[in-house]
Amino acid sequence: MTLLLALVLLPLVVAIVLARGEPVRTISCLGAMGVGCVIACYSLVGLLRPRA
Repeated sequence: MTLLLALVLLPLVVAIVLARGEPVRTISCLGAMGVGCVIACYSLVGLLRPRA
């Protein structure tokens, strides 16, 4: 449970630090990290999917 909580809070802490505590910049940073995560997951799924 502690590890799961740490994994959930880590991106939030990184976003706040990178945005220097400004709410709008924090939300923008979280959005950018979310887009990056989607792209990374999509790429991994494409690599793992068997080729036809």
